[in-house]
Amino acid sequence: MNEILSELNQEVGVKGSMVVTQDGIVVASELGPGLSAEVVAAVASGAIQSINVNLHKLGQPNLSKFVLEAGFGKIVFIDIGIAYLVVLLDQRINMDVTLIAISAAAYRIRQMGQIRA
Repeated sequence: MNEILSELNQEVGVKGSMVVTQDGIVVASELGPGLSAEVVAAVASGAIQSINVNLHKLGQPNLSKFVLEAGFGKIVFIDIGIAYLVVLLDQRINMDVTLIAISAAAYRIRQMGQIRA
């Protein structure tokens, strides 16, 4: 899994990536310098839980893909089954091509989980 994250981090504009459970447990992490896995996991967990609670209030299923934009950059969340792929991006990145690479990494990680099951 870390190999997939490392490959993803080579994409233009990617600052780091990790796999985190909805409750904030870090499964795998390949974050760039200055990024704390615990802090990113806490932010990711809070965002995922809040979004999912509100989606359920609307009668909708959990989020499948979400992009959060902030002053420091963008965070992409993708549901990969029992956890979420979380990818931190530069603020100015054009995400079109990068989203394809992120989706491909999510697919590969999801497939790993199916092999182990």
